[in-house]
Amino acid sequence: MNNPIQTIATKKHICSLCEAGCGLNISTCNGDVLAISANQDDVFSTGHMCPKGVSLKELHADPDRLRKPLIRDGNALREVEWQEAFEFIRNRLSALKPQTKKNKSATAIYIGNPAIHKIDILFSLSTLIPSMGISQIYSSGSVDILPKQLASELMFGNDMAIPVPDILNCDYLLMLGANPIVSNGSLWMVPKFRDKLRAFHKRGGQLVVVDPRKSETAKLANEHHFIRPGTDVWLLGAIVNELLLLGCEVPKSYNSQNSEVLFQALQGITLKEASSYTGISEQAIQKIAKDLLSAKHAAVYGRVGTTLQVFGTLTSFLIEVVNVITGNLDSKGGAMFAEQIFAKPKEPTQAAQYNRFQSRVSGYPEVIGQFPVAALPEEIETEGPGQIKVLFCLAGNPVVSHPDSDRVEAALSSLDFFVCVDIYHNETTKLADVILPGTSPFESGHYDMFIGANGYKNTARYSPPVFESTGPDEWLVNLTLAYIAINDRVPDDVELLEFENNIVAQTVAYYCADPKGSLFNRDSAEITQMIGPPRGPERLLDVGIRYGRWGDHFGQKEGLTLQKLIDEPNGIELGAIRSHRLPEILKRPLDLGPEVILRDIKRMLNQKTQVRAENTYQLISRRNIVTNNSWLRNLPMLTQGRDLVVLEMNPSDAAGQVIRSGDKVRLSTHVATLEVVVVVTKVVAQGVISLPFGFSEDTKMFQRIGKKGVNYNRLLSAERVDALSGTSALNGIEVLLEKMD
Repeated sequence: MNNPIQTIATKKHICSLCEAGCGLNISTCNGDVLAISANQDDVFSTGHMCPKGVSLKELHADPDRLRKPLIRDGNALREVEWQEAFEFIRNRLSALKPQTKKNKSATAIYIGNPAIHKIDILFSLSTLIPSMGISQIYSSGSVDILPKQLASELMFGNDMAIPVPDILNCDYLLMLGANPIVSNGSLWMVPKFRDKLRAFHKRGGQLVVVDPRKSETAKLANEHHFIRPGTDVWLLGAIVNELLLLGCEVPKSYNSQNSEVLFQALQGITLKEASSYTGISEQAIQKIAKDLLSAKHAAVYGRVGTTLQVFGTLTSFLIEVVNVITGNLDSKGGAMFAEQIFAKPKEPTQAAQYNRFQSRVSGYPEVIGQFPVAALPEEIETEGPGQIKVLFCLAGNPVVSHPDSDRVEAALSSLDFFVCVDIYHNETTKLADVILPGTSPFESGHYDMFIGANGYKNTARYSPPVFESTGPDEWLVNLTLAYIAINDRVPDDVELLEFENNIVAQTVAYYCADPKGSLFNRDSAEITQMIGPPRGPERLLDVGIRYGRWGDHFGQKEGLTLQKLIDEPNGIELGAIRSHRLPEILKRPLDLGPEVILRDIKRMLNQKTQVRAENTYQLISRRNIVTNNSWLRNLPMLTQGRDLVVLEMNPSDAAGQVIRSGDKVRLSTHVATLEVVVVVTKVVAQGVISLPFGFSEDTKMFQRIGKKGVNYNRLLSAERVDALSGTSALNGIEVLLEKMD
């Protein structure tokens, strides 16, 4: 008997699990992954890889990962072939058409965090959403990045113009509510941060971290200041006022407007009040302002600790105000605008994409085309015109990821039709009428389109799939769903290819119609024929790469194409981040005093000082290097060892209630109650407790390992939001803590 031929190969791939985007070496044999190692030659990650990258071997082979569709048959889900699943969807949508046609807002979509790392999903959304008649868009952004995006939209007129610290040249970095040692950066692609911080310190750089928890990053800082959760806005307002007293003003080169009205509004923030609210001494605040001003190259950076609070947008806005008045915005060593090779035609100057319409029940503002998920349960529950009846959920788990999780689960259970596209059974997909499996990260090509302009330096990288997909990828799945919605039938292969070709042709025509673009007046049919890949979202990626400033402009100059990136699997260096890019980015003058920001400052100044009730604490979340939001809990490599789902509590607070490490406590709000084990530690400030997010105790997920733990978000009220963006204020909630017998 002959043994099968063993074909061993090593392929390059980019990890798609987080914003580090690490380059990996994948050793394969006959469709299996043998081993994964860090790619030392990757031009961006230069040999960095965290435990999540190694775990992709287990994820790809995980027997619990979904590989075939499931449809609901009574109370159970049963496995079917793709054709049957699509026919099931067609029949249900057809039956619901009279209802959804009459109720224009009946169909909604939820887009989860993994979607931003998958071009299959991102490129298909512009077809899927209008084809389905979807008028309500929700995403995980409203428990993450929306305040940051809204602040950029209001200030720069561009929601994706998000400055990142120029860590390679910076010599003073003020970091609020961020922990890049664990996160590898967030809205800031900065793998190997520990090494970059070591080089930063070696050249005399000063890192100052402000955080209610002495995080892994704070432990490596020159200074760490505990701050009361949710009060960063007072700190930043006081810093602005101190800088003005020191003679700072907005550089004329910024072409700004409304600075005076902003500065007038901030005068209500006194140094004494700021110290009282934040718990940071007046002297420390003054020192931070002086150090920012005296540093040659300084930057201020904030992340989820600053966005997931009741003044998330205002805090994000004031971070950039500090960068502006110190002259460090868009300046070498400061807060700069990185670039990516993919580009689209620039939209004409327009008003901010904000509050153009409101949610039906509570009147939440629209933010860059979407509503906050805080509105989703009530929009499903509340009867009347506009009630959501049908929901599509792409790569998301809102039952765990969003506040008042029990209510979210109940609302999703009441939908007339619920379709999920996901690689796992989870707390959300178990409620679906149909689950369509997504691909393994190794079965998709990877390009960081959404966060590609947040890198610590400019590079060009793309990695093709390591393996062929055993079923349709998310691009084909979403195009099939769109085709079904338009034509009321499931397409065959020929019809689906024609549908895709039309999408590509329309996209190319859009590029060729841009009067300021590199393809203006070119023959769109000729350009379409020149696109490299024969199928898939890579066709659209190739257009955007070749259209951009580094592209070959389809033969007009020497430049990048998608094929050149495929031929350079370690990536291509494009150099340091450029300064003085604001004229390219701004759609109008830089606005430092939008009316909504001024109103929010008034709201902040009018808030009442709250006295903490006995045995109540402010709860904040935290993450771990082996976790990834609400998934990856099914991989042995990431679930071994100590229990991560423990409550951190300050020794002084613990002594007051005679609590020791290992004791169990009950956490309560008016929404829910949780029971969790305590670890007594000095890493959290007095009056603050910290619990990981992304876990749950659900036992009906069909995952054999499934690391369990209490669900942080069950404690939260959906109504506790940042007023401007509607983003859930997950941090700083007041909870009652009681020791259990």
